[in-house]
Amino acid sequence: MTALRNAGAVFLAVLASALSPLLIWVAFVAALRQAYAEWRVARAQLLAGNIACSIHADCPPGYECLGGRCVPVWAK
Repeated sequence: MTALRNAGAVFLAVLASALSPLLIWVAFVAALRQAYAEWRVARAQLLAGNIACSIHADCPPGYECLGGRCVPVWAK
């Protein structure tokens, strides 16, 4: 019985160590997809002029606060 328990423990340890790189890549891809989705939403809001601000520092680079909204510098 203890030999079977030890074999199970060894099997789980080998399985966990073999799957760790795969799980790291899965987590990495999931994080990239989430970052891209958030970037798309933020970019759409910027292009539509929907980001509210009170000072220029509230806006991302290349944008200025004009009338309480972030607008591109070239659109002034």
